[in-house]
Amino acid sequence: MRRPRPPKKHKTVFAPVNGAAPEYFECPACGFLSGDPAFLSPEMPCPLCGAVGGERRRWPADRIRRLDARIRRYQADGESEVVVILAMTLLETILEDLLDRMLAAHGADLKVRRMVMDTQRAIGIRLGKLFPALAGEEFEDAASELGYADFPKRWRRLREARNAFIHDSPFTGPQEHLDPRAADEAMALLDQAYRLFVLMNNRFVADGDHDG
Repeated sequence: MRRPRPPKKHKTVFAPVNGAAPEYFECPACGFLSGDPAFLSPEMPCPLCGAVGGERRRWPADRIRRLDARIRRYQADGESEVVVILAMTLLETILEDLLDRMLAAHGADLKVRRMVMDTQRAIGIRLGKLFPALAGEEFEDAASELGYADFPKRWRRLREARNAFIHDSPFTGPQEHLDPRAADEAMALLDQAYRLFVLMNNRFVADGDHDG
C-alpha cells in the first residue's frame, strides 16, 4: 500500500439516506470513512492521509446492517414498541463500535479493548466517562461541534422512554406503550447516528497515523 503526501484538506462525504443502512468505505491506513462510492477503489487516494492500495472495508458491519433492515421492516409493519427497543439497542451497538475504534487509535490491543468494553457496559458510563477519556471532551460537546447539538438529548429521552416501558418504576409507574411518534423519532435518530458517528470517527479515529 502506497502512502503519498496527504492532502491539506478533507471533507467527509456522506452516504445517501435511502431507507436502509448507509454504506461507507474505510481507509485501511488511517480508518477514515467515506460514503463516496468511488472510495471503494483502492486507487483513489484517501482524502485524509493520501494512502492508496489495500482493501477498503465496508462500514457498518453486516451484523449491524441485518439488524437495521429488521428494524425498518418492523417500522413498516407499525410495530412501534419493537422499533424503539431495537433501535436503541442498535444505537448502543454503533456507539460500542466507535469506542472500540477510538481505543484502537489510542494503541489498545484487542485484549485490552475487550476488557474495557466488558467492564464499562452501561451506556451512561460509556457516554459520560469512557468517551470523554478517549476524545478529550464530552460527548455532548463533540456532537454540538459536529452539527448535532440536539442529538444527545433526544437520544437520552428515547432511552428513558424505552427503559420506562421495559422496567416498572416505583416513582413514575410503568409506561404502557411506545407510540408511532416514538418509533418515528427512533428512526430519525438512527439515520442521524450513522452520520454523526462517521464524523466522530473521522475526527477522533482517522488520524492518518495508525495501521488500522
